[in-house]
Amino acid sequence: MPGDARGESAAEKTKAVETPEGTFTIRLTSDNLGSIYPGMIRYTVEVLHGTETVYTYAINSYESAPRGSLFDTRKAAEIVFARLAHDVVSRPGAYTRPRVFTRPLPGTGTVDVVILQGSPRRFGNSAKIASWCDDEATQAGLSSRVFFLQEMDIRPCVGCYVCYDYGYCPVEDDMPLVIRALEAALVLVVCTPVYTGTVPAPLKAVMDRCQWLHAREKVLGSEVNARGFLVAVAGRRGTEPFVCVTRVVDAFMRNLGIRPALPVLIGDLDRARDVETIEGAEDNVRAASRAVLAPRDEG
Repeated sequence: MPGDARGESAAEKTKAVETPEGTFTIRLTSDNLGSIYPGMIRYTVEVLHGTETVYTYAINSYESAPRGSLFDTRKAAEIVFARLAHDVVSRPGAYTRPRVFTRPLPGTGTVDVVILQGSPRRFGNSAKIASWCDDEATQAGLSSRVFFLQEMDIRPCVGCYVCYDYGYCPVEDDMPLVIRALEAALVLVVCTPVYTGTVPAPLKAVMDRCQWLHAREKVLGSEVNARGFLVAVAGRRGTEPFVCVTRVVDAFMRNLGIRPALPVLIGDLDRARDVETIEGAEDNVRAASRAVLAPRDEG
């Protein structure tokens, strides 16, 4: 359901309908979500049975094509408003019980430390690094979970903007597990190799789908209070192979309000092959993990 984190909604239209099932009110409101995206306006049509909301339809201006399109979100909302008013009169019994379109997050699955293992290789270098971070979390007395993204059903974002209308994502896959964990996490660790200058596809899909979490924060008022930490590996030496990866992961974290720590970047894997053979690599990862996992005085 649309949230009220943006303040009071502006009333556009209201119509009261008397039926044998009682009084219904159809209400069209608009919310200026320009603080999230420039020019974003969400229109919401609600059907109330007495004081109870029994049906909600929402649409926002980012769902329409650029200027000049035949599709106009406000006009679409007005059409829905008119059709609902007619439908309530025709069959009021269908609107006596709430119909909620949502996708609740799992009730369990929260941990202190979420580790996104972005490599498709279950026992590769990024997986080894993830195990070091997982071990440090355990030693710090924190609960943790490594998400092996390649083994999960995570589909790409389709840009439908439903998350900004209702606060949930309609794509049916394993993403709710990740969203639930991230929303409650104290620390987010991203372990990834460099693939063609950026992160592997499964990790990028998770990052894109976290717009769902962004919407929950901005529209519903949920909060993510995690700290972030990136460990990346690359085949070549130097810092150049990591330029895109660090920017992408940093942007992902900051979009969710996650404070990123300095990353650990390990190169020369084309020669070394095994990260465990690179002198000091494990010690550096573990030391950086301990620093991120240490309790912070937020006051």
